[in-house]
Amino acid sequence: MNSLARLRRDASSLAKLRRDAGSRGQAPLSSDSRQRNLRALALRNFLYGLRMHMMRAMWQPFVLSLGASMPLLGLLEAIGGFGGIVSTAMLPLGGWLSDLRGRKPLLILSSAFGFTGVLALVLAGWAGDWRLLLPGVVLLGLIAIARPAADSMIAESTSLDARGRAFSLVSTAFAVAGVFAPTLGGLLAQRYGFVTTLAIASTLELLTLAAVALALQETRGLASAEPLHASDLIALARSVFVPPPRLRAFYIAVTVDMFAYGTGALLLPGLLTETYGFSPLQLGIMSSVTSLTWAVTQMFFGHQVDQRGCVPFLILSETLGVCVTAGWLIAQSFEAFLALSVLYGLLPATWVPAFLSWIANSVPEDQRAQEIGRLGAFRGLLSFAAPYVGGLLFEAVGYAGPILANMLGTALVAVMFWLFVGEPRAPTEQRTS
Repeated sequence: MNSLARLRRDASSLAKLRRDAGSRGQAPLSSDSRQRNLRALALRNFLYGLRMHMMRAMWQPFVLSLGASMPLLGLLEAIGGFGGIVSTAMLPLGGWLSDLRGRKPLLILSSAFGFTGVLALVLAGWAGDWRLLLPGVVLLGLIAIARPAADSMIAESTSLDARGRAFSLVSTAFAVAGVFAPTLGGLLAQRYGFVTTLAIASTLELLTLAAVALALQETRGLASAEPLHASDLIALARSVFVPPPRLRAFYIAVTVDMFAYGTGALLLPGLLTETYGFSPLQLGIMSSVTSLTWAVTQMFFGHQVDQRGCVPFLILSETLGVCVTAGWLIAQSFEAFLALSVLYGLLPATWVPAFLSWIANSVPEDQRAQEIGRLGAFRGLLSFAAPYVGGLLFEAVGYAGPILANMLGTALVAVMFWLFVGEPRAPTEQRTS
């Protein structure tokens, strides 16, 4: 009973914070300002995507070249990867701060973390010591502090019935960067070494910081000038473990999805390096093909999400995932994996607009970034160890272990969406606290 009473007090405290956050938000942007903001957010995603995709082709081979094992590679991903523990911790904090203090400061801070994180990786490569990767991985994990702010800013820069297309526009910019950046990154790493490639990546992160600072217009503003207290942070942390009842099925389904892909797809470059000896250039070409499919199809699927709803495309994405991972199980040549990369690009194209529109349309504006952060933290806390589990499966049974775990988990998620997750209701119909 004491735990229940404490959670109720925490919920009351968070509700007060949300009311304070919503009481003094910034005036809505004009139509022209919204369009400029979407273009600025697309530019940010393009520059950020150049850095991310360039590093994607060489990151796992780079770690392995410093003497790390597959389980250790999985551990580094579990610490600072997309769903790692550091990223997870930043999501609810970033969402809460964004609702209280505005979106743009978090985006600037995120790019600063990215720049210093890549520089730390340069130092590790120069010294030839994988242990020096840890501070860089932690700093790169801190980038996630801006994820709820960025997603909320996109939602606030468009109308309710066009959010699928807005999220698709910004995602397409990221995907377009991935059409050529991975191949370029793999080629640079093969010809000039990992350290040189990382140094170029740090310059791209610095350009992203400049683009955010100069081009973006704030959509939220300073909602509360009151000082932040430790008790508020404690209430926020506790709320992560109590998903809103009407969002619970969605929370669970997308968490199982993250764990499944964390065990297999997240480690694929390292798995292919260790099993088939793929080079950074080959991995880069595969990633470029995936991004090309994503870029070409993203706007189409975003429009379809606006027209037909979110859940059908979440199910489609998981079904395609089952097909792709089954292909990974039987493929053995570079040509076969390259062909599968075409199909793999349809997964983010169908998932991103449906996932982001579902959560953006399910909560009120004054709670949006905080709910996105809470969802990200819930997913991360329950799945951050997935890459380490995938590394252990590789050590125990070989390449098929992590890929099979990925395939079975993805099939389970498709069934969960079909049976338990409905279309979101308008934010005005409910409150999530």
